[in-house]
Amino acid sequence: MARYTASALVLGVHNWGDADKIVTLFTRERGLIRAAAFGARRPKSPLAAGLQMFNEIEAELTEGQRLDTVRTASLLHHPKKLSEDLAAMSYGSFVAELVREFLPEKQPEPAIYTLLGKVFAAFETRNARIVALVAAYQLMEHTGLQLSYERCAHCGKLLEGDAFFSEQAGGALCAEDRAADAVPYPAQLREFLARIFAYDWRPNASSTVTRDNLLAAEQMLIGYLQRLLGHPLKSLVFIHQLG
Repeated sequence: MARYTASALVLGVHNWGDADKIVTLFTRERGLIRAAAFGARRPKSPLAAGLQMFNEIEAELTEGQRLDTVRTASLLHHPKKLSEDLAAMSYGSFVAELVREFLPEKQPEPAIYTLLGKVFAAFETRNARIVALVAAYQLMEHTGLQLSYERCAHCGKLLEGDAFFSEQAGGALCAEDRAADAVPYPAQLREFLARIFAYDWRPNASSTVTRDNLLAAEQMLIGYLQRLLGHPLKSLVFIHQLG
């Protein structure tokens, strides 16, 4: 079995057997990978510290038919707030679940790896709910399932003023191409979504979000995700329980 080294973000950890773990890693070099970490739950295991949710690690793995195997996991970065703050942890889990649900395994996506690094860093200093919303919209742009938000999905015209929106039609629609199931799509929401896609992840950047736009963008996104999956995201169920 071939061995390889990869930079990785830990996006899923599940107990397996008496002392082992199954981990989901998003690697810079190979994309999404599921791997077994034998003995990782033992207190003195050299894998225990590295294989925690949201950690960035340098891992050595062995290829396998169903699961790869983690041989070593050297910790590169441990995001403190994502491991200690319940709200940040919950919204971070939502971002991780999106990646696991919508990205194929073993397909390199270096741009997403870079984006996730910025997202996890932002959770340390910014509002977790806003960070998760922006991350989700930006991640969906890499899946091939993105909707049109600034141009009419039918005629391609750049929208001005209030418009309409239909998931079935592919997103935003002008008045001339309004579909029967379309709902109103206010200009202020469209402008807010444009700011989401241009969001500045730099540490000292600031942004202003109104509650109405936040709620409308969340409702649009969550409804679309659940219709794509056919079931609610587990992380969202927990977030709703938190209130």
